[in-house]
Amino acid sequence: MFTRRIVPILAIAGVLYSIISTVIGARPAEPSKPVLEPHPRPSKERMLAGSGLVEARRENIPIGVNVPGVVIEVLVKRGDHVKVGDPLFRTDDRDIQGQMGVKRAQLESAKAQVHRLEAAPRAEDLPPLEAAVQEAQARLNDAETSLGRTQHLHDRRAATSSDLDKDRFTYHAAAAALTRAKAELDRARKGTWREDISVAKAAVKLAESELSNMQILLNRLTVRAPIEGDVLQLNVRLGQFAAMTWNEPMIVLGDINRLHVRVDIDENDVPLFDKASAAMAYMKGRSLGRFPLRFEYIEPYMIPKQSLTGSSSERVDTRVLRVVYSLPDGCQQEVYVGQQMDVYIRVPSERWDATFDAVGRPAAPFETSPGGTGRQPESQAERAPEKTDS
Repeated sequence: MFTRRIVPILAIAGVLYSIISTVIGARPAEPSKPVLEPHPRPSKERMLAGSGLVEARRENIPIGVNVPGVVIEVLVKRGDHVKVGDPLFRTDDRDIQGQMGVKRAQLESAKAQVHRLEAAPRAEDLPPLEAAVQEAQARLNDAETSLGRTQHLHDRRAATSSDLDKDRFTYHAAAAALTRAKAELDRARKGTWREDISVAKAAVKLAESELSNMQILLNRLTVRAPIEGDVLQLNVRLGQFAAMTWNEPMIVLGDINRLHVRVDIDENDVPLFDKASAAMAYMKGRSLGRFPLRFEYIEPYMIPKQSLTGSSSERVDTRVLRVVYSLPDGCQQEVYVGQQMDVYIRVPSERWDATFDAVGRPAAPFETSPGGTGRQPESQAERAPEKTDS
């Protein structure tokens, strides 16, 4: 009896629960409130919207190494202000230092050789040469006396012709020896030949060039700042091997005294862009933090779009024009390099082309616009040749 009553009651309760659940589930869910109120879209003015990226005034400069090696000293830290030529970090230079010692010794040897040639002759070099002249003179006198005596004996038939010839040749040899001794003495007194000095000086210049080359190699092991700016990023560590190719720069420098915003403008919106129009930047997703922008320059080469917003209607095969604006002074405490911003650029009324629909197709593609240069196709009557009377 109890079972017969309870089963219908449970069935009715289940039906009522299903109906109530269906009604409640069919109600539209209330949209969740954002944590931060986004900035409102312009409704009254026609504007271009683009995604901007904050960068340093001279762009963000990645720093690498000239010569691969192990880092032995890091001379800066994040946030440091550096000037042009300030050292940033050094790599191992022991090999170059050893070679520079050899080159210095070679240079000193070449200089000493030049000094020795220029200082010639020494005072100690002349007395031996003068003594050699005197000795040669004495030998000549002795040979002359012997030749005269042998000639006198030969005239009296007391000496043979061979003895006479021997003494004559001895005399001529002694005379030549005296001439050579005198020439050597004269050459010593005149000093070193200037061509020999020129060769020695050329050797000095060669040694200096080799030492200078080693000094340049040594200087290249110290990476220096190419511009004046601040250290925005520091990825180099003591003992790290610094290679020529890297996935991330070892140091990023930038001049943040004045910040720039690089804006990507879709190629479909380029005809509406006017560099003289007012531009305004907002922090990403915020209605506050508005910054007026000043136009700086345009990069005239359009590139494939790289920054994607995630919108389902966004094309990934489009190209963008990059326009650079400058932020006002004093915003460095609110905006940081690398931060994304929403940028709006006002479109002049004369730039807004009403003859194009939403998808960019002209409403009347074959109509000549007022003031245009297009020529209307000729009618059939105009294209027909004129008939002449036969």
